[in-house]
Amino acid sequence: MILSLATIIITGAVAIDGDTIRLDSPGKNLRLRIGGINAPEIKESGGAEASRALSRLVADETLRCDVRDVDHYGMPVVHCATERIPDIACEMVRQSHARDWPRYSKGAYADC
Repeated sequence: MILSLATIIITGAVAIDGDTIRLDSPGKNLRLRIGGINAPEIKESGGAEASRALSRLVADETLRCDVRDVDHYGMPVVHCATERIPDIACEMVRQSHARDWPRYSKGAYADC
């Protein structure tokens, strides 16, 4: 069982890259790291495509994100789902825009 530190319900999320979303709020932009996967950075090969793919998954959706950890930059690490997609990370791997990151996922996304 994976412990959730908190659950955040998000609307209006914007993809920063293939494994990071941003929620704009007055005076602060909250960035959330999709846990267990690794996608190319925006300037790397495939990075722009990964960002667009994540954008399509979160656009106009309400996300339920369980905060699982905080990374070394202080960014919340989350597991997110929408009403139609039970696991955003798995969907990014399934679409070949990200890969399983076993160091953090323990292989959870290897079969996506």
